[in-house]
Amino acid sequence: SKAADSGDADSICVLASMYRNGDGVPVDKARAASLYRRAADMGESDAQYDLAFMLDAGEGIPEDKEEAERYFRLSADQGDSDACLCMGGICFERGEYKEAEEYFLTAALKGDVKAEYNIGLLYHGGYLGASDEAKAAEWFGSAADKGFVLAHTMLGAMAMDSGNAKEAEKRFRTAAEQGEPTAMYNLGAMGLSGNAGLGFEEAVGWVARAASAGYEPAYELLTRLNSQRRRGALRGTLSPRCSVCRPGRARRVC
Repeated sequence: SKAADSGDADSICVLASMYRNGDGVPVDKARAASLYRRAADMGESDAQYDLAFMLDAGEGIPEDKEEAERYFRLSADQGDSDACLCMGGICFERGEYKEAEEYFLTAALKGDVKAEYNIGLLYHGGYLGASDEAKAAEWFGSAADKGFVLAHTMLGAMAMDSGNAKEAEKRFRTAAEQGEPTAMYNLGAMGLSGNAGLGFEEAVGWVARAASAGYEPAYELLTRLNSQRRRGALRGTLSPRCSVCRPGRARRVC
């Protein structure tokens, strides 16, 4: 506290964290934000990010998206990977795709798998010009190799698009076994369409697990299955062919 009183930015951040989390002192979000602002205005990037997070979420202080962005940007400009990821998301939502890529790239080069995945989506979706599947696959592959499950789901969808059902099944299963709802649905849908090496009961089981996880297309597919069962039309495959779904863009909650 003496160090914080003397103006040491690191000590101010520690004290702010204590008040924010109730670590040895009563929780006081407003005081935490005030301390973070003090350190942030001294140029401390961690404080800039934490203050931005609190402003963006209205965590114990009035929500202020504009001020939050200002502090996210200050922190990102110092290379903070979390702030870069948030700024990338903000720029993406505004349609500033090239700037989003630059922020994501800064975070990705520091090993942030969400940023790698997001860059893959920029290339896959054609946000940086013509769609570039090779570059998209490279970034998705890097994120997948680091264990980011959504990247496996996306690679599975790309494999299905290219007609490689075996690779698609492998990718979807990898993500599904880690509880990723889109992958669970896709794996089940492949089985029901006769495009994967799993039985009818296992396929329905994956769709049911996706539905239990709140994945809306899985509810719709189960409804169709029940309708076919009532009509006596169910014979182990589903017609028409189930379509593959893709996960949404990953962005750190800011």
